[in-house]
Parts: sequence; structure tokens; C-alpha cells
Amino acid sequence: MKRRVETTTSRTAEMTCLCRAASFLESNPYYKSDDWVAQKLLPRKIQLAFKLAAARRFLVKAFAPEGVYEWAIARTKYIDALLAKASSEGFSQAVLFGAGFDTRGIRFQSGITRMRVLELDAPTTQRAKIEQYQKRGIAVPANLEFVTINFERELVENKLQETGFSKGARTLVVLEGVTQYLRPEAVYSTLRTISNAVGKGSWLVFDYAHASVLKGESKVYGQDRMIKGVNKVGESWQFGLEEAEIEPLLTRYGFELKDRKSPHDLEEMYF
Repeated sequence: MKRRVETTTSRTAEMTCLCRAASFLESNPYYKSDDWVAQKLLPRKIQLAFKLAAARRFLVKAFAPEGVYEWAIARTKYIDALLAKASSEGFSQAVLFGAGFDTRGIRFQSGITRMRVLELDAPTTQRAKIEQYQKRGIAVPANLEFVTINFERELVENKLQETGFSKGARTLVVLEGVTQYLRPEAVYSTLRTISNAVGKGSWLVFDYAHASVLKGESKVYGQDRMIKGVNKVGESWQFGLEEAEIEPLLTRYGFELKDRKSPHDLEEMYF
């Protein structure tokens, strides 16, 4: 049975784009992001509505469950900082899994001209973003490459080989809003492939859902509406971890845990 993202644009990717676009227009410096591209990817009617702060607040509240707006802002800023640092340290590649409407390949272009950026995602969502780039006159740089993939049905290793991915190179790998949507075996396969493909000193950054949330055994802020929301749009969460499982999982695939930020940590950092 096909999942929604195999036939149409990812609704959760659209929600993240909406949050990033709203955040760029914030006057509050704690909430303001640097994603000037996200708003250009929105439908014209929403772009016009976003000019009014009250309309922005209404739309964010309507589409994003409690806490998700702040989470999207903090997560984006955290990974933005890692990409900038990776570039400054001479990383030659960045691979963005399940990129959705991620715009880092455009926004960071002046600082990553020597870094190759690969975006892997479902063809429907990826095609929608490329079409919006074309409609809005946003030039795609030569070092940004789009790679279509179905993580549940295709091997990541094969897709990387098709692109001419530099095996063994120092690489930043980003799985932002990805692991929770994959079946466990797809998560493990992806981690194994990444570990075998990247060079020493590479970085992997990802977020995850708590297993207790998937089981309905937790009462995380905004949990109920989030779970109902992703289920309703056919993009249900399928994979979760608890904190005690993180380090053993990473060790199993040859990674070393360097940093872990809880929602409270991110709140302290950014808000």
C-alpha cells in the first residue's frame, strides 16, 4: 500500500515550510530566522496573508500543533549552525535526507561554494519545490543536486552511487524530520549505509520521536494533536527511540555521540 508522500506533496514538509516562512517575518529576534527563501515557496494567497502579523499567527496556530512552531525554528537554527561550521572546517559534502522544502542549498550558497549539496527526497515533494524555484526565479546553483528516492523501497547506497557521491569524504549528513516517518528496518539500513559511505570526522545530525509518544504512554506538550495530525494526512510516525537507546544505536553503526539537545536545551539556547 502506497503512503501519501509517494503520490502527492508531503503535508508535514509544507507545515515546516510554513513555520520557517513565518519565522523569517518575525520582529522578535528570538523567533526570527534567516530563511528568506521559504516564504517564496508558499502559495501567493498565503504570501499576501503573511504580510499581516495577526494572519501569520492565525495560520501557524491552525496548521502547526502546540510547540511545533518553536521546535521548527530551533531545529532549523541548530542545523544551520552545523552546516556553517562544517563548511568552515572544509567538509566537501552535505547530504540532506528527506529534504522536503529545505532551502539551505540556496541560503548558504555564498559560504558553501566548495561543498557539494545532495538533497534526497520523494519525487512528488522534490518536484514541487523545483517547480516553485523556477516560478519564483530562484536560481539553483551548480553544486546543489536533487536525487529522488523512496526510502521504503529503494536502497540509499544505490542512489548515492548514481550521483557520484564521494565515498570516504568528510560529509555532513542531515536527517531532519525523517527517522520518525520510516519503518525501523529503513532507519537501520540508512544508518548502516551512511556509516559505510562517509569519511572519518563526518557528522550526522538527526531528530527523533520518543517511543513512548508513539505508544501513547507519554504526555509530551502538543503530542495528541501532532499524532492525530500526521495520521490524518497519511504520514504517520513509525519509529521512535528513548534517550537510553540513542547511544547504543549510534555505537552499533560506528558513530560516537558528540552532542544531544533536549527541547529544554534548545529553549535555553534560542528563546
